[in-house]
Amino acid sequence: METMFLSIITPTYNSQDKILFCINSVIKQNFEDYEHIIIDNHSTDRTLELIKSINNKKIKIFSEQDKGIYFAMNKGAKIASGQYLLFLNSDDFLIDDNFFENSYKILENNKYDIVYSNIIYPKNKFNIERKYKTGKISDKIKIGWHIPHPGTIINKNLIKDMDYFDTNYKIAADFDFFFRCLLNKSVSYFYYDKFTVLMLPGGQSSGFKNVIKSNIECYDSLKKHHYAKPLLFVIFKIIRKVLQFS
Repeated sequence: METMFLSIITPTYNSQDKILFCINSVIKQNFEDYEHIIIDNHSTDRTLELIKSINNKKIKIFSEQDKGIYFAMNKGAKIASGQYLLFLNSDDFLIDDNFFENSYKILENNKYDIVYSNIIYPKNKFNIERKYKTGKISDKIKIGWHIPHPGTIINKNLIKDMDYFDTNYKIAADFDFFFRCLLNKSVSYFYYDKFTVLMLPGGQSSGFKNVIKSNIECYDSLKKHHYAKPLLFVIFKIIRKVLQFS
């Protein structure tokens, strides 16, 4: 297997309205040493047709039945050729055309496990925009603070060492993964202080019911890993999210 710097992994299911925005945002990057792995869950709309219409050898399509987004992300991680991985959902797209190139320069001489950045959500029906400016990590876990998986480049060996995403969680397996990383003091981080990804509405954690379910799963993850104040953490996480709106 040919080794490259970066594998972008995009799970899809009936994503015909957004998938081309996602793929084209990757193609626009000022960087060439990557592959884009599409893990499709047997879409029944035009998703696969649209992906195949893009004549780009860097795109690798795998279409087969899976058991949800985190199964697809784990599958992509296991078949990836890149030293580093970026999980970019089909309703996300990159807004920093130099993100890959700058991350390569950062990681060329400093072998960080994780390079994380800031993300942005477009204006909603109330004309309100949400910006998640992640901020630098500290030695002590900040209550309510977490790393969003879009806009985060992860060492493939770290994913393997952490035993991938826990598929018992349906919405918050990425929260659980990064919390396990925070508990592991040997994991190293670099904060790339730019907005790199725009997350379009309609993702897995969208909608009131899914927001509630996501926070319940976050609470369960915190309890499972013996965090002292899981309920307080979740409350502050919600408050931090509210404060991101402008």
